[in-house]
Amino acid sequence: MLATLTALLVAIGPAAPATAAPALDPHERIAPVEPRTAPPLQILRRGKLHTIAVFDDAGRLRHDALAELRALMTDPRSGVDHPTHWRLATLLVAVQAHWPESTIEIVSGYRHVSRHTARSNHTRGRAADIRVSGVGKRRLFEVLRGSFAEVGVGYYPNGTFVHLDVRDRATLWVDYSGADQVPCYSRTPQADLDDGTAERTSYEAAVARGCRLAGGEG
Repeated sequence: MLATLTALLVAIGPAAPATAAPALDPHERIAPVEPRTAPPLQILRRGKLHTIAVFDDAGRLRHDALAELRALMTDPRSGVDHPTHWRLATLLVAVQAHWPESTIEIVSGYRHVSRHTARSNHTRGRAADIRVSGVGKRRLFEVLRGSFAEVGVGYYPNGTFVHLDVRDRATLWVDYSGADQVPCYSRTPQADLDDGTAERTSYEAAVARGCRLAGGEG
């Protein structure tokens, strides 16, 4: 099952053009990764860089690597950690291989259920909010959603990261909230992405427009 990542990396067609976003290559995709030659993760977490080899020389998943990721994903508010799902680890490897000179910053990993909705993948070790150095937020979002099957990808126009999680069915969303704001989910995410609304709508404007303020996608 872990011999190759090919099954995890399924192209789902060209991403929709964004009229108000920087020019994007609609065909950019993250290629399948051979575990034996996969690069180590370069993870930035709370200002410190961590190098983690997820696979060994034989292409086997290193359980020590999952333990390292678990520690890095610890909820800083509660101090509680949770096992990191192996699929999330392999997707991060694929992201690293696509942008080998970049670091992947973990903005948020595990979140204790006491401070987040119980159905969030953050509470199950299946999600991370990330930034990739040198890669624009919209580009990262489009490449992730166009490259991986059975993932959730969230775009936060007024935030500083892109959400990635592993799940049973591909899902995307646009959340207009920024730091410490109540989630504000677009009711028409694809349309907002297509016509540039996502790039030019403030949190206040999205609330006035009638965004969905309850629950959480990720």
